[in-house]
Amino acid sequence: MKKGRIIWKIVSVVLLFISFFLLLLLNRSASWFLLNFHEVEIATALYQISSPLKGTEAGVINDYMSQCLYPSISLSIICVLTYIVYRMVEERLMLEADVRIGTLSFHLKSGKRRFMKAGRMIALCALFVLLGSGIWDKAVAAGLPEYIESVTERSTLFETYYVDPDDVAITFPEKKRNLLIIYLESMEATYASKEAGGGKLYDYIPELTELAETNLYFSDDDDLGGARRVPLTGCTMWGILASSAGVPYKLPIEGNSSGEYEKFLPGLKGMGEILEENGYQNYFMCGSDVEFGGRKDFYEQHGIYHIFDYNTAVEDGIIPEDYYEFWGMEDARLYEYAKQELTDIAQRDEPFNFTMLTVDTHRPDGYVCSLCENTYPSQYENVLACASRQADQFIDWVREQDWYENTTVVITGDHLNMKVDFWDDIGDYQRTIYNCFLNLPDGLEAVQTENRIFTIFDMFPTILTAAGVDIEGGRLGLGINLFSDQRTLAEQMGLEMLKRELELYSNYYHMNFVVGSRN
Repeated sequence: MKKGRIIWKIVSVVLLFISFFLLLLLNRSASWFLLNFHEVEIATALYQISSPLKGTEAGVINDYMSQCLYPSISLSIICVLTYIVYRMVEERLMLEADVRIGTLSFHLKSGKRRFMKAGRMIALCALFVLLGSGIWDKAVAAGLPEYIESVTERSTLFETYYVDPDDVAITFPEKKRNLLIIYLESMEATYASKEAGGGKLYDYIPELTELAETNLYFSDDDDLGGARRVPLTGCTMWGILASSAGVPYKLPIEGNSSGEYEKFLPGLKGMGEILEENGYQNYFMCGSDVEFGGRKDFYEQHGIYHIFDYNTAVEDGIIPEDYYEFWGMEDARLYEYAKQELTDIAQRDEPFNFTMLTVDTHRPDGYVCSLCENTYPSQYENVLACASRQADQFIDWVREQDWYENTTVVITGDHLNMKVDFWDDIGDYQRTIYNCFLNLPDGLEAVQTENRIFTIFDMFPTILTAAGVDIEGGRLGLGINLFSDQRTLAEQMGLEMLKRELELYSNYYHMNFVVGSRN
């Protein structure tokens, strides 16, 4: 009997620890999520957190562990130790009291089985209620109900609006133009000053602002502006997928983009396949490990891209074997690597599509390289300014090359910034993704560049059009060619309705892209 009581006490302490730990972890996790992923869909945040550590800057994981996991373990241990000490005192403490009510008097005598036990249970329940209160409110604020709805309800968005590239005529000019696409990490038009059409007090990206104003850009208003945010496009791989294939990322969150599937959306056709089928050589370059987030799978399986990343930079002698900064290699070295490869590629007698992705402006505070100046109070402001200068200097170099005359250049952000402590001064300004088109084909003009409500899906047919490609009907994927006078999907449906439909489960997407195959 005594042995059974001891076992029960041990089990009860373990269960108590688990209960405290789960409640504390959920509470702190909910607060941490709202702090770090404000205005970001749960699916996007889960993807960022669950993606494999290989190739990623581990700051997000380390921050979560230091802010949520470790404190929850420590506080749980403290709570359980307090409880054990309380039990030890309770077992040895006897309370006696004389109580008089009018002419009646009572002598109360209590041990652990009465008042002490009741007090212990009341205290535990109160603590559990205190810890549990607010978790649901935080979950609602984080969008948990919408996430649950998205995996239980169905949409017919793709059946109604999706345009398969194989179903329309896509005609390239006789002399095919090269295509240089530069994805700037988390680059927003918001970073420009209010006077320049952005949302900030100072213009942190003056060079990029000038590039847009002196060339061509599309805006959601009559100022700088850009593409509006929509669900399931909010991290790098998802933004790349949306802008080069016109669809959101709707695979299960498996910690790897391909999840349990052998191939990355084998039934989908995007820009890479279209260019490859028309004689282009595709290239992709980034300063991190290309395997992160499924980028390697996507680019190898959708257009047979030649890939340059942190690992090839080591192999090619761009950086030493033991070199590793931020996500691998900073943008200053990335641009030099790109110059070297572009010079070699341009000497070949074939049109090319060279796509590159920067990284220095990644959350939480960006990377300060040797080229950064200390002009502004915060690190991230200085990183943005440095990124703008470097991009502009790279464009200056591109313009000096012989191959530039026949090359369309597209500069775009991959998604909105996930940094949540940078927007207190923008008021009701609508944050948008930056875009800029340089060196367009002769005769190509946009019907309307301002006051267009568009999304990153529209970049798919728009980029091809900017390279001189004629698209029957002007639509590909869920995107509309912005050079045309057609209304975008966001303009036809309304942005909020489009967002809701994107969040819902799509049987078409699953059967045609995930399960289906073009082979």
